[in-house]
Amino acid sequence: MHSVEAVVALSGIGGGNTTSAERIKHGLTNESWLVRSANERRVVRISNPEDDSLQINRASEAIILATVGHAGIGPEVIVCDPARRLLVTRYAGETWSDEDAHRVENIDRIAALLSRLHALPAPSGIQRVNLLTVIEGYVQTLDAHAMVSEMSAPTLRARARDIAAALYQDAGERLCHNDVHALNIVTAGGALRLIDWEYAGLGEPLFDLASISVYHRYNVPERERLLTAYLRRVDTTQWQRLELACWLFDYIRDLWTAVREMASDARFAR
Repeated sequence: MHSVEAVVALSGIGGGNTTSAERIKHGLTNESWLVRSANERRVVRISNPEDDSLQINRASEAIILATVGHAGIGPEVIVCDPARRLLVTRYAGETWSDEDAHRVENIDRIAALLSRLHALPAPSGIQRVNLLTVIEGYVQTLDAHAMVSEMSAPTLRARARDIAAALYQDAGERLCHNDVHALNIVTAGGALRLIDWEYAGLGEPLFDLASISVYHRYNVPERERLLTAYLRRVDTTQWQRLELACWLFDYIRDLWTAVREMASDARFAR
């Protein structure tokens, strides 16, 4: 899309009373604008077509957005049309900073928010985020494009498979966000919400704790506090599971980065 005005028109919410429109994200997976009017602020997102290589399921995301928006955990949806790659939500608040993510009280708050999320009944029709499948999908994408990456080395790949299998032992799948970090955590009026639900689905709950731990390089006391606030009671087994989840999240994030760079290179080579 070449102009903010065109995006506002596409949204179906009208642009006549728009006072300003500011691009707030420009990346491989989507482009977003903060659109202001006299009465409210809205976020307009147009997703890019490279969804398949990055394992994004927009139909599943639409179902999840409706669920978490109703629960007050995600943004309020105005328009969601995967066929048009269009999402319009009400502005949900300011994003956290890295410093916010390290505040002791905020570690407790995000643990409470994730507890609420994981307690929600999972809606039907959403994707199941199988970590083994995710790993193989990214590795196969790199192999198919003859991309050389140390992340797809057989030894790392085997370890990732083993850890993913270990996490599934005695695990109860829950509705998960799978990409929790400061820029996806917003606050307004003291309430926290999560945005950017592109990778959400039915999966391993500790992966959400691992994501914020890895993104923000939580030290041992911070990870312990997060896990304790989340579970209320922590034993050695749960701590070990979180450590495994952190290793696996870091590995999958590196795989995703390699695929993203490959897709970005292909996009700009056209």
